[in-house]
Amino acid sequence: MTLSSTSDAIPPPRPARPARPARPASPPRTPRAAPARWPGAVRRPGCAEFEQSAKDWLFDLAPARWRHEQVFHRNPLELACMLRLHLDAEVLALQAGLKALRTALLGTPRRPDDAETIDAYLREQAWAKTVREQVKLIEDALHLACGSAARKRVAWRIVTTP
Repeated sequence: MTLSSTSDAIPPPRPARPARPARPASPPRTPRAAPARWPGAVRRPGCAEFEQSAKDWLFDLAPARWRHEQVFHRNPLELACMLRLHLDAEVLALQAGLKALRTALLGTPRRPDDAETIDAYLREQAWAKTVREQVKLIEDALHLACGSAARKRVAWRIVTTP
């Protein structure tokens, strides 16, 4: 039996792929943070209770004395902006504290509490970063709800405040 068509023919074997060069050992990757999730206690934008639920949630995160500032009750966007800045500072402070702790531990005998203390810094830093991203989501939603005039006003205050 003869093969009359090329489709019946057996294709020639493929040449072997050249081996990939070995990758250099890379440092262990730190897990990427998941995208910020909308806080469950805050109603969605467009809902009648959105602004009030956002204010309540933001006040729960803010220092207690901020509840006495009437400007934050009138302007939840200002509250969100200031709280985000507060959390930015907290993240930086935790980074500095962790670095100082690790530096202080160099060359000293380890105690059982050292690892737990480092873990506490790392947990708090992760919490502050996550909450900061959630506050940013709320801040962006409040920007949209308040309009562009509020955005310009907030930006102007940040730039001009000493």
